Amino acid sequence: MIMRLFKQLLFTLFLFQAAMTFGQASFEIIGQPAEIHPDGTLIPSDPFVFVVRDIPNGQNNEVLFSLYPYARGVLVDLGATAPGWQSGSDKVRMRLSTLNDEDINNGYFKTETVDNGNGTFTKTYTISNVSIDATFGSTAKGGGLTAGLSYAPVVRIVQANAQILDSTGQMATGDNPFEVDQESLDRSPDYITTSFAFSYYPPEENQTTGGGKLPHVISTASIDLYTDDTGSGKQNQIILFDSQVVKKYSTAGPFTVSATSSSGLTDMNYSVVSGPATISGNTVTLEGNSGGVVTIKATQVGDANYNPSENYLQFDVVDLSIYSPSITTQLTEDYPLEMPALYAYPIYVTSSIEEPGLLSIDRVEITVNDETITTSGENGAFFGLWTPDSYGFHTIKIVSYATNGTSTTMTKNIEVTNTIASQNVQTMDEVLIEYEITGQWHYGTYSMPQHVGGYNEIIANMIVECPSNTGDCDDWDRLAYVDVKGPDGNWIQIIRYVTPYKIGCSHTIDLTDYASLLQGEVQFRMYIETYGTGGWQISLDFDFEKGTPEYLYSKVDELWDGSWELGNPTNLQSTPVINYTYDSNILSSHLRLSTTGHGWGSNNSQNAAEFFRANNYIDVNGVQHYTQDLWNNCYPNPDNCNAQYGTYRTSRAGWCPGSIAPPNIIDMSSQVAKGTVDFRYRFDPTYVDYCHPNNPDCISQVTCPDCNDTFIAQYVIDGQLINFSNIPLIQGTLGIEEVDNTAHYKLLAYPNPSNGIFQITTTGTFGRSIVEIISVSGEIIKSYAIDSSEQLNNTTFNLSSLAKGLYFVTIENNAGLGNLKIIIK
Repeated sequence: MIMRLFKQLLFTLFLFQAAMTFGQASFEIIGQPAEIHPDGTLIPSDPFVFVVRDIPNGQNNEVLFSLYPYARGVLVDLGATAPGWQSGSDKVRMRLSTLNDEDINNGYFKTETVDNGNGTFTKTYTISNVSIDATFGSTAKGGGLTAGLSYAPVVRIVQANAQILDSTGQMATGDNPFEVDQESLDRSPDYITTSFAFSYYPPEENQTTGGGKLPHVISTASIDLYTDDTGSGKQNQIILFDSQVVKKYSTAGPFTVSATSSSGLTDMNYSVVSGPATISGNTVTLEGNSGGVVTIKATQVGDANYNPSENYLQFDVVDLSIYSPSITTQLTEDYPLEMPALYAYPIYVTSSIEEPGLLSIDRVEITVNDETITTSGENGAFFGLWTPDSYGFHTIKIVSYATNGTSTTMTKNIEVTNTIASQNVQTMDEVLIEYEITGQWHYGTYSMPQHVGGYNEIIANMIVECPSNTGDCDDWDRLAYVDVKGPDGNWIQIIRYVTPYKIGCSHTIDLTDYASLLQGEVQFRMYIETYGTGGWQISLDFDFEKGTPEYLYSKVDELWDGSWELGNPTNLQSTPVINYTYDSNILSSHLRLSTTGHGWGSNNSQNAAEFFRANNYIDVNGVQHYTQDLWNNCYPNPDNCNAQYGTYRTSRAGWCPGSIAPPNIIDMSSQVAKGTVDFRYRFDPTYVDYCHPNNPDCISQVTCPDCNDTFIAQYVIDGQLINFSNIPLIQGTLGIEEVDNTAHYKLLAYPNPSNGIFQITTTGTFGRSIVEIISVSGEIIKSYAIDSSEQLNNTTFNLSSLAKGLYFVTIENNAGLGNLKIIIK
């Protein structure tokens, strides 16, 4: 019996990168059914069972169970190109917790842990039903199986054993590797996918399933789930809870549960096995402010025709009283508060709390030397204006109160001084941004001077070098930018940059406009659109020049922040009109406009947008106010970054390789008196991309090489109103669409590797986006415009004409980005 079970089971362990040994464990499969019902139901006496022995205490690897369909029937070769093996929408997958989680019994699977008493433990997993729903992480098929198909059951223990590539061709990472004993490895000699998973079964099985052919489970609607093989004459009955409870809060009122039996017997008994709850009949009452895991058992005692049966429902109870607010403020004790006279200074506070759907921040109180100052704000962002009454040290206390009655206090001891001197402040210091090592982003928090009226100029100095660890600069000119996080949590761009071709350079730019943001504890981030051909090493420091500014206070309001198409025949003017109301205290205003054109080639009319010289316009209340000649002469390089590789001498729309893209500064002071105005950024009305896919008159190979090519012309735009006053201006947002790039989309390609024909799927939800296919040398091979994540999930990509090898896929929009690697073979 045991041998039959072994011969029908595949247990694979994905091997992932390990840096050290944590001990060795062993695996054994001790039960697997021959058949499974398409709805995921198993014979009660014949579940999937496996045991993991000698697990080091504290091991927290994730355990996953999947059922993968065979591509062409029973016992087929599951090579790299078999659809549905590594990815796909036709598998069933459920998460079985982590190795060191407390034991679970939720009606779908249960775990039983035994302490071995020697620093290790043994865990048995029993899976009784795979018709899972969203409670346990929904599958692409909603938990269902297809009748007549064969399925390979697969168990994965993530980050196990050694440095093996994952399904995207990337090296897996993790800080808690898991090591398998040699005996288990010896039973598992067959490589079955390009991910180098191992199949687990006894040695004699290798003789009959060699070449990667795998044991299987048949999904059949004719399975006899109920016959009792004991000769009792009774049938089994299967109990299922009618609905799942994922999570309850300790403050929730009584609620009911219900379960039904396949026998039709209705006299169900319910009891609480464990957890902070009681039950009367089928009504569950939680025990006040207590958290934990509640396990409820449903029992049917059976009758003359049916055996007794039971099943379990398990859910978390969250105690809301355990959560307290978190507080952040830009105030820093690293620098004194500098002011030549005692001026008002805004103290910004952000506060949040977990479970935001139920809890919120009620209020924030700020006191200085035990004197309360008036505080305003909402949605977790607050401020108070403090005018110091003297120089010297002051104790500032910030208290945040949440709606669950908890509070958090933060205390800062701030020195106020009128001693001011020019100074240099270092932020990023030889920060590495390299795709294969750190990715494309750097985040960091840095202390900066805090001041009013003490500095009249802030100059940023940026050094861009080849990485010191490898010496390899990226070969290509890459779009980059530096953002700072405003006190309201909005990321605001302060530098737009394009890297040089394969060399390092130095740059400076006046950032005095951002004086209100470059104060105290400041969060920075830098993005470089770099890929697998080297990277960059970045240093950024600031010269604060002592002097009397023309105005004491400033504020940055974003009008446009994002990417917009240029020349789309169906939408030539794609940027929104912004209705803006000036604060009556503003004395001066200008628009700081950064626009860079991207996209080029014979499928973009006039080589736009990178190499098209456009006249764009800023309209105010429908009247043309400013003409933008979007063109930069790139030789000599405006930042003196010469002797590059590539086409760095060629002039471009708003930028040059190896230079900071200079913003247009447009005076708007005359608009302040009008109060409320409409700002419009109008693209060159003479430009139409006649090769655009939306042009109905485009004929491939006649009017354009390829009318379906979607490597579109686009502008990357940041338009910011910089306002000045001698009365404090409070930093906030206008509710415009922001490019915060905080979302990260998980992408899967299947098959991968492929012959160049594949699909990309994502679980994310987003709108219009750009998909790019990029070579390992960093060259953009293909670009596609998609309207939604749904369209992405239903698109088949055909890159069969490309050379065999590794490629990058990226998707980016105004909310975030995602990337993966694909292999064409």
